[in-house]
Amino acid sequence: MMELLPKDLYIDFVGKRNFFSGISAILVLISILLFVLIGPNWSIDFTGGTEVQVHFQDSTEIADVRKALGTIGIGDDAIQLVGPPTDNRYLVRLQGASSADKEEVDAVRAALVSSFGADWIEELRVDDEVGTRASVTYKGDPVPITRISAALATLPGVTVQSSPEENEFYARLPGLAEGIRGALSTELAGHSFEVERTDSVGPKVGGNLRAAGLTSMVVTMVLLTIYVGVRFDFAFAPGAILCLFHDAALTCGFFVLTQQEFGLSMISAILTLVGYSINDTIVIYDRIRENMEKYRKQDLHKLINDSINQTLSRSIITNGATALALVPFLIWGGPVLRTFATAMIIGIIVGSYSTIYVASPLMIIIKENEDRLRRLVGFSTKPPSGPASGGTPTAAGAIRNSP
Repeated sequence: MMELLPKDLYIDFVGKRNFFSGISAILVLISILLFVLIGPNWSIDFTGGTEVQVHFQDSTEIADVRKALGTIGIGDDAIQLVGPPTDNRYLVRLQGASSADKEEVDAVRAALVSSFGADWIEELRVDDEVGTRASVTYKGDPVPITRISAALATLPGVTVQSSPEENEFYARLPGLAEGIRGALSTELAGHSFEVERTDSVGPKVGGNLRAAGLTSMVVTMVLLTIYVGVRFDFAFAPGAILCLFHDAALTCGFFVLTQQEFGLSMISAILTLVGYSINDTIVIYDRIRENMEKYRKQDLHKLINDSINQTLSRSIITNGATALALVPFLIWGGPVLRTFATAMIIGIIVGSYSTIYVASPLMIIIKENEDRLRRLVGFSTKPPSGPASGGTPTAAGAIRNSP
């Protein structure tokens, strides 16, 4: 294996565990307080809302775009520049609001009544999950979708889609995108532009995605804990799960502090991060277990220190290479990939730190209090191995329950 560090370099990681454990505890507490008191900047994936991306063909100032959209009640903070200023791309984001307003729904109803009669519509409702879609159920014989489309053809931006249910169809409403298009066409008549992208998420879907994302994080950590407990020893598992919680908490705390958008890409990054972090932890755990089997009488403090120092070059090379691979995404990846890359780079840094100063030293605390913990969970105590009760544990005592 390639050695990045001098072979005679030896760092007393375990000896500094109390100092760094205190720092970790403070940072995790701050991250939790930030999450609770300030809260993440949820994306529309989790809150519901609409995003519209507009691209101007010629140079257009953001102040002009904000002034134009201010005429339809869109605030300045909802309009952002995307990419370099020379691209002339702007993103309009409205969170938590449905893009289907009452006037659009009433216009659809009036057009259908005019074509098919007042008693034809049985129910017209705006879907709670997709704010720009109206579901229409009608009476009588099935009507061809082309005839319904012709009835709504006079309404700008309204499209018709068939439904799997009989006597039902969907009317896709223009919503915010059409309002933005109209305001920009009127207020910035001398500028040519196109609406490149429109994304809408209903509030119900947003809430479900947020719950599913947080649940997936919890389930992942539980499954990884079980894996570590079965693969090694349950004395290793608490350090691994604390390490994962530490990494996820600090990464989330950074995003809350900087108010970067917290969406599906962030959840993906955290799930990727915990998998990467547990891999880094297992590499050191594997070396610790190998050394335990070789040096059964060695002081556990020194054995863990030796194991960390032996894998230090590997950790720096692997984590450094992964971080470097993410830099292009951070610079040129766009908003979605930039969020993912930022979370991963922060996670790699705190993950390397937590593996050394959180996961491994916690084994010593567990082994020093093993008899007390056994009594706490109802297991019978065993005679302590090592020099004396309360003394420094040895590797032999640490592996007596290992598979």
